[in-house]
Amino acid sequence: MAPSARARILVSNDDGINAPGIKALIAAIVAADFADVYVCAPSGERSAQSHAITLGRYLSCFPSDSIPGVVEAWAVDGTPADSVMLALYSPCLKNTDFDLMISGINRGDNCGMHVIYSGTVGAAREAACKGVPSVAFSLDNHLARKVDDYQVASTLSVSVIKAMLGLLPGQSSAPASSLKGVVVNVNLPVNGPQRLQGFYLTHQSLSGVFPAFKEIQEPSGLHLAEIDEHTPNSRVFRNYAGPVQQDDAEGGDGWAVSNGFVSVTPLGLRSCIPSRQAFEDVNKVTLDATAAVVVAAANDMGLSAGGVSSSSTKL
Repeated sequence: MAPSARARILVSNDDGINAPGIKALIAAIVAADFADVYVCAPSGERSAQSHAITLGRYLSCFPSDSIPGVVEAWAVDGTPADSVMLALYSPCLKNTDFDLMISGINRGDNCGMHVIYSGTVGAAREAACKGVPSVAFSLDNHLARKVDDYQVASTLSVSVIKAMLGLLPGQSSAPASSLKGVVVNVNLPVNGPQRLQGFYLTHQSLSGVFPAFKEIQEPSGLHLAEIDEHTPNSRVFRNYAGPVQQDDAEGGDGWAVSNGFVSVTPLGLRSCIPSRQAFEDVNKVTLDATAAVVVAAANDMGLSAGGVSSSSTKL
């Protein structure tokens, strides 16, 4: 992005284009007036879709006028990843060149192994796969069903977005330029501003929720499996939350959020465990750039920056 250019941001999510989290986030970005916002998001709830894409049928979309202040907004009858892919590689939007892609704010955290299943992270990952720096935002509050529930989270998110773009005081460059192919996964604590401890550069923990399937008997409907209810010997199960696997190791995303920190975790696109020396330099660039985001956002909000080296505290 040229120094004088106005940033272009693509926004999506997995809770749907009319969800309170995305509306609160976009309203905060529009109010701050530092970027042009484009929206391409699922038409309805698409949680836990991970990085699924639609191949067996056509995708349709329609313009949405429910989000004021944006350049344009489209609702897509597909997955979160579909929405981002459509925005980047179709004539749906007038513009397909973005400086940053934002996903969220999700209702509920995406710490630990939730990252694997998350449609919020999946949308951001799709952008990262295509070379667009991306950030996934999630609020650790499953009860957040109103726009007002996301006000503090939106304010914090705007600071992270500005920090990514290098727009905060003291920043001489945009960390986003060094974070292509990376998803910056941000989890926001539910605590009010009076309990916020700061921002923390974290690692992905191994916390997660195991399933507890229960066999059920329910009338037919869209909520049932694709197998016809009259198929001989068919059975119906519902996936309920079961045992929780805890990982409270200091420095992890779940630990940070539970202790009142905004967790900032860089996620790579590779699934392998790197063994070559060449990856060390790449990892250092990624961690240094993410640390710069943490420090800039923390300074902007008057909060502490944790998980970073002393040298990273100098912008």
